[in-house]
Amino acid sequence: MTKVEAVIFDMDGLMFDTEKIYFSANSQTASELEMDYSFDVYSQFIGAGLKEEYSGMLGIYQDELLLEKYYNRSGELVMDALLNGPVDKKLGLIELLEYLKAENITAVVASSTHRELVNKLLDRLGVAHYFKDAVGGDEVPNAKPDPAIFNLAFERTGISTKENAIVLEDSKNGLLAANGAEIPVIWVPDLLEPTPEMESLATATMADLHDVIDFIENKNK
Repeated sequence: MTKVEAVIFDMDGLMFDTEKIYFSANSQTASELEMDYSFDVYSQFIGAGLKEEYSGMLGIYQDELLLEKYYNRSGELVMDALLNGPVDKKLGLIELLEYLKAENITAVVASSTHRELVNKLLDRLGVAHYFKDAVGGDEVPNAKPDPAIFNLAFERTGISTKENAIVLEDSKNGLLAANGAEIPVIWVPDLLEPTPEMESLATATMADLHDVIDFIENKNK
């Protein structure tokens, strides 16, 4: 049986409960600008990069000036919340990271968020020391669902075979990216409800990060 030698972590919605923060900031901004905005709009871009999100938003709203105001204001709200407000860790995160450390299994972050903010959040929430490296969305030409970010993250694990790695993801864009990179992926749903389509993209679906420990232990027996 193929053993797990490296784990590649998404960040938003997988490690940290930040998707709710993004949606709250976006909703507040949309309300201020009198935009017709909902979770259905937000959910289309969960896990995607800013370039891909902007393209989609422009298709919906057809107004570059409005979107400039929207992104400036929502960006201010998000940064203040992430760097100064409460940010919760997802259930089982520390236990999983401690397990990987004890078993000498490499951990790397692959997030569509810019690398500078990834580093700040890892430091602020006290988990940076668990990771060998990280990749931000600004380090690859195209963000998820393009596989580039996971291909680069795999390189930074230092292992030689993709079958010996697993990706942990909460979004459809992330699942598609992991599939494109041909790395096994575990889906840990966050804001998106499980669907047969999304489950079909995953090697396994887990309720929380605690369950990932059991998955790895069974693989590594």
